[in-house]
Amino acid sequence: MPLKPIVAAVIAVAVSAFAIACGGTSDSEKITSLVNEYVASFAAHDGKKACASLTPQAQRRVQLTAGILRGSDCAATLAAVSRLPTGDAARRIAGFHAGKVVIDGNEAGVIIEPAAPTAKPTRVVKVNGKWLIDGSVTVSR
Repeated sequence: MPLKPIVAAVIAVAVSAFAIACGGTSDSEKITSLVNEYVASFAAHDGKKACASLTPQAQRRVQLTAGILRGSDCAATLAAVSRLPTGDAARRIAGFHAGKVVIDGNEAGVIIEPAAPTAKPTRVVKVNGKWLIDGSVTVSR
């Protein structure tokens, strides 16, 4: 392994340890991480991990709106839905990420990037101290 990746890995671990020692990550960072993990899980067809990012209400909405793609639970449904985009569309989905985060108490809105100027934020809420996605993860492109 070249030296640069090893140095980068050591620095990343050190920064993570420093952040934990100094009180951890901010809510904005937690929300950004949550949304990015959801997108990565969806792109990887990991319905179980993707559903773990959703509130119970959002999981129920996934089941109610899935139509013929509805699986036995949220995880099976999201795994099936995630397999629909192929080629360029699948690559674009894998490139989506959390953009601007606006927090208001225990609620937040996140713009998924890249986004059109008219993009609506995805709703995220704090449930028992943990941020979860409660709205549709939407993009306008």
